[in-house]
Amino acid sequence: MSGYLLSVIGAVILSAIMVAVLPEGKTAGIVKAVSRLVCILAIISPVLQFFQSGTFPWEKGKNSEGFFTQTVIESENAFIEYYSEMRIRETERALEAELREKYEADVEATLSYEYVEELVDGRYVDEKIRITAIHLGLKTPISEEAIREMWEYLTKNYCSEVLIE
Repeated sequence: MSGYLLSVIGAVILSAIMVAVLPEGKTAGIVKAVSRLVCILAIISPVLQFFQSGTFPWEKGKNSEGFFTQTVIESENAFIEYYSEMRIRETERALEAELREKYEADVEATLSYEYVEELVDGRYVDEKIRITAIHLGLKTPISEEAIREMWEYLTKNYCSEVLIE
């Protein structure tokens, strides 16, 4: 990176000196145009090298694969897993509140889930979370009828296994 900055600064200083020293005339215009061209080439040379190799010159030792490495993908996967976990916890709390309101039952909900790949015409489109089981722990006793209604409601709306303890 410092070599790049030195080459750009050197080209600009050299061009300024040449323009200042040269007398006015026909050759001065040509020298100014050439010196401006040299400055522009010095500035955009890393961009040209990026298109050739996929990395900027000052990154050669750090990353031979360019910008898109496995570590970036791993950190994105870690974020997606964290976010998915947070969404599941929010869904558990919303389900607890819903059952408290609808059936007057104080429960603790735990959702089991899995990631499912969505395919369209045999091609991967997205990965979604599917709730596989709902485990409810009753904190207060409720009637068998309310438990059965709760089980039917959850089975119908969440299309998953429901276990009420």
